[in-house]
Amino acid sequence: MSTLHLQIERPGHAPVERDCEGDAVVIGRTGKADIAIDDHSVSRRHARLFRDGAAWFIEDLGSRNGTLLNGKALSDPAEARPGDTIRIGDTQLRVRSVGKAEREFASPPPITDAPADNAYFSVLRPVAELIQTTDADVGASSRLQLLNEVHRVLSGPISRDELLQMILDRAFAVLQPEQAAIFLKGPDGELVRAAERRSPGSSGSLLVSRRLAEEVTVKGAAALVLDAQADERFASAKSVLVSGVRSIVAAPLSDSAGCLGMIALYSSIHVRRFSEQDLQLLASLASVAAMRVRNIALAEAAAARQVIDRELALAREIQMGMLRRRPPTRDEVDLGARLTPARTVGGDFYDFLLDGDSLWFIVADVSGKGMAAAMMMAVGQTLFRAIAGAGLSLDEAMARMNRELSRDNDGAMFVTAFGGRLDLTTGRMELANAGHNLPYCLRADGTVELVKAKNSLAFGVLEEASFPITELSLEPDEALLLYTDGVCDAVDALGASFDTERIEQFLSAYHSLRPADALVQGLFDAVDTFAGDAPQEDDITVAVIRYRGQRAPTTQIGRATVAD
Repeated sequence: MSTLHLQIERPGHAPVERDCEGDAVVIGRTGKADIAIDDHSVSRRHARLFRDGAAWFIEDLGSRNGTLLNGKALSDPAEARPGDTIRIGDTQLRVRSVGKAEREFASPPPITDAPADNAYFSVLRPVAELIQTTDADVGASSRLQLLNEVHRVLSGPISRDELLQMILDRAFAVLQPEQAAIFLKGPDGELVRAAERRSPGSSGSLLVSRRLAEEVTVKGAAALVLDAQADERFASAKSVLVSGVRSIVAAPLSDSAGCLGMIALYSSIHVRRFSEQDLQLLASLASVAAMRVRNIALAEAAAARQVIDRELALAREIQMGMLRRRPPTRDEVDLGARLTPARTVGGDFYDFLLDGDSLWFIVADVSGKGMAAAMMMAVGQTLFRAIAGAGLSLDEAMARMNRELSRDNDGAMFVTAFGGRLDLTTGRMELANAGHNLPYCLRADGTVELVKAKNSLAFGVLEEASFPITELSLEPDEALLLYTDGVCDAVDALGASFDTERIEQFLSAYHSLRPADALVQGLFDAVDTFAGDAPQEDDITVAVIRYRGQRAPTTQIGRATVAD
């Protein structure tokens, strides 16, 4: 089967090698594309590469901004030949070859127990052995000066790109190759060219055979090839033979934490044939570079983490600001609520909304945690404030929230919610449950009742779901307690859950006509005491609505106030 070999280049990114096999390859912005390009100028299904016999063709799939082949817009499918350039948005795909040529940067095959065929290389030496003998065997003052200079430069601040370029510059100054490159492992373990340098007049693509990469980066050996063209074991390494390279020296960038990649120098024999002393020096240079590359990566990761932490702190501030710092006040009702995310930001939310003599309320829990859940939470709370009190019945309001949250829900996230409306003049409640934990009714005589509201699907699961209504009446001083599953799922150090039985025990012993805020705080305290030092695994939200009943209006006479 004919294989199409591409080099994919994006501004600000190292080139990536890709082999296209099968009959067709779709290129586009969607994650379902075979070659996904994260660029808003690229359509979701932008272009397609397809095979016809031994040839490959490129066609545009009706994209917004078109596909260019060698600078010309495609109107009809055209053959993609070696050397052609395909441009999609700001991404360039270079056609390297068509056929069964070796992939240049393929991941090394798994290590087997079979002995390595060291005859493939003129010299193959363990790096530790080379480093131990460098000072005694190399000896040349210019080379020792090189290592000292590198150590001095590394003692000061330097970026990773500056470091890699400096290593190549020093290697050129002393070892005088025609071409040199440093390859680093990407997140998937595949080698990516991170830095490159060529001598004036040098031409051709700088390629790496898979066998060389395996020996150096997987087995950790430094390799010296005296004459690749004369060695029959390079017969299958077309990338090396076609380039005209004959002498190669390569060493792994390794430290105690593992291999980061490799540095390789290339030359034609008429220019330079590398020696074992060159191999020793390169191994030492690579060892010094590896330590600093690792340190720079750790420092950059820490700096990036600080930025993320600052952004998350700001996101938390914004999210907490969306919750009502103080619930609305009416004489007929006492409200209390609290939310504690498991992470910096979370997916729980609660809200209250006064609409004339009605109090709308909701407690909800978005599936998942972290930033995605927080964004869904913000959408859900915004929808509640826009829909509640807009002249709709409770079931209509819940259905509309569900439709909005179901629309374009590509992430397949869902929201469990318990919503309701309290008539402040009568104490009559309408309740609707979207797959949420059932609340408790706290009666004035101390009885704790589980409110068995009719259940429906969570928001976001089915766009046309309906939400049946359950009615409940509260007498003066009776309350409704709502919560998210972070309460009952809280665990102690032994892994036991707080569960609903402990919630009921707490309410039976504690609620006795206490203010709403005190009930909320008391339940949080009970959960904290139970969990002890065990980490909080889920967001926790508790809300209490205590109905006080109608208060008699007052009339002020002089300085005295009396009930009518």
